[in-house]
Amino acid sequence: MFSLNIFFETLLGISQNKSLCRILQNFYSKKITVHGNVIEFGATPNSNKNFIHIMKKKKIERIFYSDKHIKNKDIINVDLNKNISIKKNFFNTVLLFNVLEHITDAENAKNQISKILKKNGLLIGSSPFLYRFHAAPSDYLRFTKPYFNQLFNKSFKIIKIENVGFGPFCVCFSMISDFTRKIPFLNYFLFTFAFLLDYILSKFVSYDLKDIYPIAVFFNVKKK
Repeated sequence: MFSLNIFFETLLGISQNKSLCRILQNFYSKKITVHGNVIEFGATPNSNKNFIHIMKKKKIERIFYSDKHIKNKDIINVDLNKNISIKKNFFNTVLLFNVLEHITDAENAKNQISKILKKNGLLIGSSPFLYRFHAAPSDYLRFTKPYFNQLFNKSFKIIKIENVGFGPFCVCFSMISDFTRKIPFLNYFLFTFAFLLDYILSKFVSYDLKDIYPIAVFFNVKKK
């Protein structure tokens, strides 16, 4: 993660008032190609924040959106804590970004998603870890990389489950950036300083710092 490309991309995201969590999730998402029938949970058709917008697309049939809090003819209104009434084995790709932390039963959510995915269909998403409480309408859980490995192990083939971040100094930046961004240009300097400190620290440890201080966890798994 310590590259000039991600450094300058992060500075661009900071200029757009995006959180460090979202910037890094975008960085991973832009590398993903989706196809066929796609559904993004926790998303609405007219939002410019949907992850589907920044992903590569190939032979898309239709894109669906789902949000349990909104009842609208263009939005599939279901609750992943419960059994959902969506056609089985229909979707080629399910996007699940920043949703699981707002659900109390991740195991059930995984099972419901597995039912609506075609064989070899992809489940792609991310959930924050070292990140502030954010109610929508509430915030319940944080998940680790080992938890996701265990959650998806039986019914999915794991393509990638990866911690997202740089190290402890960038975590500190992430925690205070909501406040410091109110002072023009301050977050540019704070992130640069945190990034450099994490880079220096990474040279003195034998492990990957983001595996100990993840801002989020990204997952890409395929239904067996």
